[in-house]
Amino acid sequence: MTDKVRKRLLRISQAIRRDAAGLPVTTAQGAVLSLLSNGPMSIGELARAEGVRPPSMTQIINRMEAAEWVARSGPARKGSTVHITALGRRVAEDVRNGRNKILGERMADLTPRDREALLAALPVFDKMFGAPASELRTLP
Repeated sequence: MTDKVRKRLLRISQAIRRDAAGLPVTTAQGAVLSLLSNGPMSIGELARAEGVRPPSMTQIINRMEAAEWVARSGPARKGSTVHITALGRRVAEDVRNGRNKILGERMADLTPRDREALLAALPVFDKMFGAPASELRTLP
């Protein structure tokens, strides 16, 4: 069973990565914009949330800051937080809409029963990988 699940998840991951190639942000930048849509975070918090080291997250933030998608609360040092800018919110919304459109196209031929099965599987994915960050603040 493990091998079958791993192969399906790998295939899903590859397809999502390919589908997202035409979007204006990298996968990491999209994840950061999504996280920051819920409120400011420190570099350390962002790094932990994305499973990367703080220096790697600093590089991601530096590029996003240069694009004016994010800004820091102060100089780039310990204790400063990163927040999404108005332009970053528009980019995040465009990316979210683009990804939803692509996924909607992939789901177009699903039957109502297929859609119910897919929705029923979501709690299993949450149990395995954690709920999406956007939903964590709304869970009891």
